[in-house]
Amino acid sequence: MADGTGIENANDPELRGRAFDAQMARFLSRRGLLRLGAAGAGAAALASVADKTAAARGPMVASVLGLRQEGSTIVIGLEADPRGIEPAVTYDFTASQVANQISEPLLLIADDGSLLPHLAETFEQPDPLTYVYTLREGVTFHNGSTLTAADVLASVERVRNPDIASPMAWMFDPVDTIEATGDMEVTIKLKSPSGQFQFVPAVSAMSVMPKAFIDTLGPEYTREPIGTGPYKIVSWDAGSQIELAKHTEYWQEGKPYFDRALYQIAVEGTTRVTGLSTGDLQVVREIPPDQLSVVRELPNVNLQEVVGYTINLIFMRNDRPPFDDLKVRQAVAHAINTDSIMSNLVGELGVRANSTSVPPNMPDSATDQLEPVPFDLERTRQLLAESSQPDGFTTSIIVDSENELRVAEAVAIQEMLAEINVTLEINQVPSADRLTLYQEGEYDGMGFWEWGSDFPDANGMLLPAFHSRNLPPQSNQSFYKNPEVDALLDGADQESDPEVRSQMLIDAQKLIAADQPVIWLDHFKWFLAVDKAFGGYTIRPLYYWDAWLRDLAPVE
Repeated sequence: MADGTGIENANDPELRGRAFDAQMARFLSRRGLLRLGAAGAGAAALASVADKTAAARGPMVASVLGLRQEGSTIVIGLEADPRGIEPAVTYDFTASQVANQISEPLLLIADDGSLLPHLAETFEQPDPLTYVYTLREGVTFHNGSTLTAADVLASVERVRNPDIASPMAWMFDPVDTIEATGDMEVTIKLKSPSGQFQFVPAVSAMSVMPKAFIDTLGPEYTREPIGTGPYKIVSWDAGSQIELAKHTEYWQEGKPYFDRALYQIAVEGTTRVTGLSTGDLQVVREIPPDQLSVVRELPNVNLQEVVGYTINLIFMRNDRPPFDDLKVRQAVAHAINTDSIMSNLVGELGVRANSTSVPPNMPDSATDQLEPVPFDLERTRQLLAESSQPDGFTTSIIVDSENELRVAEAVAIQEMLAEINVTLEINQVPSADRLTLYQEGEYDGMGFWEWGSDFPDANGMLLPAFHSRNLPPQSNQSFYKNPEVDALLDGADQESDPEVRSQMLIDAQKLIAADQPVIWLDHFKWFLAVDKAFGGYTIRPLYYWDAWLRDLAPVE
């Protein structure tokens, strides 16, 4: 059935999956992502940063020496090479740090969850099914063309195009039509009311590139996106660095401050922390857990932190043996000592999850009505004996090789599961390749997965990851299916009564917990280390939609 974009079957996951396979194979071969090496295998205790400075000042530091003296350049330490930085495929915490500086959405999300105008100067909702956005006059793209409604439509069409296989296509499921109702006006009509759709124009699913540029791309991904953002792409040396330059015609007067932004890809956490200590890096978001105390003591750095609308979990592939058996999933959950992982590895990086992905600081969380799965080997053995795998089994777990903490967690879980005759093979892959693997859906067993809600709404933690229509290349990595949960999540998205909606979301969380499709670990915090010479931005729970370089500037 065709929708307002003229694209048929835009939400068919099988079509998106096949398209994604082909697209990413071509894209990754060009990008040379395999140049990325594996990080260290664990989060062992480190010596002082000062003692490691000489060893760490390798290619990364050599390439930025002298730049810290240039007031016009800021250098950011990036924990991995992004998978992609064009809006349609930017859907991870690493890539967003770069992509949000290049392209911009129609709206912004305020600290209190309200919506603010951005590329859309005004917006209104005349009825429950209709949204109207009036675009800001005089906004120019990096190529000099001027923002119009046609650009917005082309950008949305690209996200919904099954050949692109965007992981954000699901955000447009409620949409009936999208049309230009004027050169500078976009009108969106929904099929039914949606509590979450109001936030979609504030995320990268509706970040805008020029229509003429999109038309030249076809189904190919671009490594050189054009946007309206405060910075434009100059170069991307895969596995090494990404360089941005100031958009001199940026529509916000006086911004950005820096003429140049250099993202130095530093996979090793010690290298990033050393860069902070020496001043060669001015901003780092990903801080290794065993170095947080070191960073807190650096005299030249402010360490910001906030509990995110987030979850760290381990998915189990629910549609394939052995995890298509509920008792196997429950047995494995009881065999993992999450309290030990929290105290010995995670520490202050997060707070323990209570059998739900919705953190306690979000409205409509069922945290206080659920209990964490207890470590109980006796219960584990009983469940296994009653399951399809009474003698144990062999499986695997996927972990991003650059993430020292997760690798350490994987090793700990491997040892725990060995106690119940479950052999766990650890498959370390580079972060960008891990995302591609998940979106292709070609994996078995278990995998580490992190999720941050796209919106300040509990259903943003649930619908993308647990609704059956959001199988890969969307974000239901466990291939979980429960029609009753689907109905509750859909109903909550359409319900206008806050009390009824809240109960639907809580009921859904209880059902999901009973099905144990995943192993919930922790709600992780966000950290941002910034050289004290700079200010203007404070990290937020939804920081991954922020163009924080737009506001960062020297402290006067």
